[in-house]
Amino acid sequence: NDKAMDCINLKISKVGGLTKAKQIRDLCVTLGISMNIEDTWGGDIVTAAISHLAHSTPETFRLAATDFNSYVTRPIAKGAPQRQQGRFTASHGPGLGIEPMFEELGSPVLDIH
Repeated sequence: NDKAMDCINLKISKVGGLTKAKQIRDLCVTLGISMNIEDTWGGDIVTAAISHLAHSTPETFRLAATDFNSYVTRPIAKGAPQRQQGRFTASHGPGLGIEPMFEELGSPVLDIH
């Protein structure tokens, strides 16, 4: 336990998704390492994923989490977390707690049948 680092910046998509990010988060908690929880970029859907991972992390180990949907101008999901007074919460619905607005997402880039 050399204390080689004080914290990490955990980006969900950089490590392979929510499951892998949760595993890394759990390891950090076990080792006493604080985290900034975010992703590489995104809107409502990414912010919902970030908020759920962040809110399931003990506060002692949560330095910050990023609400990327506050940086974009067009919503793409209903029920997405919204920042209020410098904080945002996880949605309470099933899954990520959001409903994608498919009409805003546009046509699929790839459709596999």
